[in-house]
Amino acid sequence: MKRLWHWPLDPGCRTVRLALEEKKITFDAKITWPGATISELANLPPGSDLPVFLDAAGEQKIIASGTHAILEYIEDTDAAPRLMPLLARDRAEVRRLWQWSETSFAEVNRSLLAERENQWVRRSKQSDTTKLREGIHALKSKLGFLEGLAGVRTYMAGRTLSLADLSMAAHLSAYDYFGDVPWDLTPDLKQWYARMKSRPSFRPLLADKVEGTRPPRHYADLDF
Repeated sequence: MKRLWHWPLDPGCRTVRLALEEKKITFDAKITWPGATISELANLPPGSDLPVFLDAAGEQKIIASGTHAILEYIEDTDAAPRLMPLLARDRAEVRRLWQWSETSFAEVNRSLLAERENQWVRRSKQSDTTKLREGIHALKSKLGFLEGLAGVRTYMAGRTLSLADLSMAAHLSAYDYFGDVPWDLTPDLKQWYARMKSRPSFRPLLADKVEGTRPPRHYADLDF
C-alpha cells in the first residue's frame, strides 16, 4: 500500500502528485487540511508537514514528509521514467530551476494563493486587497523568466521532462485554479503549459474540485 496525504491546492503537494502519476505509481490519495493531525500516522517525526507519503508495500514501512524528501525517495526507488537526468551537469540544471521555482513562487504562495484560499475555501468575510495586489505583481514578475525559458527550450531544464517542469507546472496550476495567471502575456509559456496539461499525469489535477470553489472554464480545457 502507498498513500499520500495532501492538500489539493498546495503547489508542493501537486508536484508530488504529478511525479507519482508520471511514474505510474499506484497510491491512495487522502485530502488533509494543512497543519491537521494525521491520525493514521501517530509517530510522525517532529516538524513533518504536508505532503506526507507512506510506502507500506515492502517489509518495512517508509514515511517521507515534505516535497523534496518524497520526490527524492520515489526517484531512488522507482527509476523509470527518470525525472532527474543521467548526466551530472543536467541534474545540476534541473536542481537549479527546481529550487528557483520553489523559492521564487513562495512569495506568490504567501500572498496571492493564501488570500484566494482565505476567500474561497475558508470563506473569509473580508479580502486583503493589499496581499492580492502584491501577489499578482509578484506572479507577473516571475512569468517573464519562465517565458524566456519556454521560448528556447522544449522543457524548462532542457530536452526532457524533469522535476523542474513538474514544480513549475504545479505552481502555475494552483494559481490558474483561481484564474490568476495572465496567459495572454506569455504565449510561449502558455504553449508549454498546454503541453503539460495534456499529459495523463495532469488529469487528476484538472479534476480537482475543492468545496466552496469553482475553477474557471479554461482550467481543465486542454486547448485553452
